[in-house]
Amino acid sequence: MWDILQQIELNNLRSRQTDAEGQVRNSDFRVGGVEHRISKLELVCQALYELLRERGGMTDEELRRKIREIDLRDGAEDTRMRPKPVHCPKCAATTTAGALYCPQCGAVIAPKYPFSP
Repeated sequence: MWDILQQIELNNLRSRQTDAEGQVRNSDFRVGGVEHRISKLELVCQALYELLRERGGMTDEELRRKIREIDLRDGAEDTRMRPKPVHCPKCAATTTAGALYCPQCGAVIAPKYPFSP
């Protein structure tokens, strides 16, 4: 009887291991996709900046100042943009950043910046 219970437990552990390995492969695939998207964004940002510098006369220092200004909008200089809660323009209810409509009154909520989530 003990051998049968041990065999069942081993089979359960093997099954869990197979599931975990599948999850790792899936995570690796997703991380690879995210890394590819980040690389593409870096390329696009660099191209846009070079166009602004060449055609608009923007300097590197102006870009650094603007990056710092944007970084500080959430109150922390940490190279991250953390959206703050949004207040409904109609009823002043607080909702999550990126919400399109107020959950209390249904009013349309426009993002503060064009690239806000």
